Amino acid sequence: MSNEITEVTRRAIVDYLTTSGVRWAGRLQDDDFLARLYDLTKIRSTDYRITTAAGDIRQHRFNFNDWEDDWVFYDERFNLFHKSDEEFLQFLCETVHPVVRPDTEEVDQIVTTYNKELAADGWMLVESRQISGKPVYAPQKAGQRVQVFEEPTGWQKVDRQCQEIRHRLDTANTEEQFQAVGLLCREAIISVAQEVYDPALHSSPGGVAVSKTDAARMLESFFTSELSGVGNEETRAHARAALKLALALQHKRTADFRFAALSAEATLSVVNIVAVLGGRRGRSL
Repeated sequence: MSNEITEVTRRAIVDYLTTSGVRWAGRLQDDDFLARLYDLTKIRSTDYRITTAAGDIRQHRFNFNDWEDDWVFYDERFNLFHKSDEEFLQFLCETVHPVVRPDTEEVDQIVTTYNKELAADGWMLVESRQISGKPVYAPQKAGQRVQVFEEPTGWQKVDRQCQEIRHRLDTANTEEQFQAVGLLCREAIISVAQEVYDPALHSSPGGVAVSKTDAARMLESFFTSELSGVGNEETRAHARAALKLALALQHKRTADFRFAALSAEATLSVVNIVAVLGGRRGRSL
């Protein structure tokens, strides 16, 4: 699909950021900001002495500081002038996120300018929710409801997989493509389980050794350890059901949008529950 947000609009926004002195990474270092959107360890370095973009950016923006402040907009690895509308809008939303930019008055000014430029292409940023009384913005197309990009957990692989689940669900048309959503859901649940499961802290049911891909046992052990009271079993059951649904969809030859959407919804819900218990959601953000 072709982009609706033109290069003209994108360059106008970039020009505003560079000429006004607004730091796109806010109070974060460039690599810390970009790590909220990309797995920098999987992106190549442009410096032959360094392996990945993570080290590349740290070297040239922190150690030597020999790259211009607006370098990211002209870096072909990120390609913000030509990337999908979703990725470009997500980048803008991150620049005004409370973690990145806590000054609400400054955020209001930036969003107002963004929206003035985006309006020409039928888009805007709107407040979707709040964290600790500060607004979190999401893109909205004119005449449609807000399109919410979920708050990143900070677990890069999990965030990347969740983003891919949403994208695949939006673009799937065939049974094989809907089955692929189920596979991604299964992988996301395994990834989030691996992030929080600690065999030293979370004893497995029956003392069974837990493999690195046994998401059901890892999550059940995690929930049993982290939750108490009557809500324990319901939460564990939800995690098991989400994993079971994802597995069923993966092998279901008649997979359709309904099954894929249910699997995606259940998976993202489990990720959010684990993120809350793991301290990745809430006022501490």
